[in-house]
Amino acid sequence: MKFWHFALAAVAIGVAIGFAWPAAADPLTMDEPTTVNGVETVCTGIGSAQEDPRWKAYPVRVEFSNGGSQYLAGAHVTLGAGGKQLAAFDCSGSWILFRLKPGTYKVSATLTDQPQGGERSATFSPPAHGQKRVVIQFPLPANN
Repeated sequence: MKFWHFALAAVAIGVAIGFAWPAAADPLTMDEPTTVNGVETVCTGIGSAQEDPRWKAYPVRVEFSNGGSQYLAGAHVTLGAGGKQLAAFDCSGSWILFRLKPGTYKVSATLTDQPQGGERSATFSPPAHGQKRVVIQFPLPANN
């Protein structure tokens, strides 16, 4: 009987810890379409992968750049709608592509190698046709 009490306590603690400390975001595989919590996405944008004709079929392209309009690679990204987080992941590329239903979304990003740059975000709606370009721009680092 004591075993069942121990097992129930272990499950309760595991559930409590799971709620207190959600799992870290998994990195997406570069240039491979992936579904994260029902959202189809691709992490890409480095080198010749930018020219892949498949990417034009994604209605939203989020780009990371600096104040000098240079692409930045490597960000922790969250996507939300209606106050709920839909997806969270890491991308080592400079573009994130999304295939989304109509609505209003917020995408936020923090550079993984420059966390002092802070979080930046943008709100957007997918277009009815074509591809919407959403640029999240981070400040240029100060010269030391």
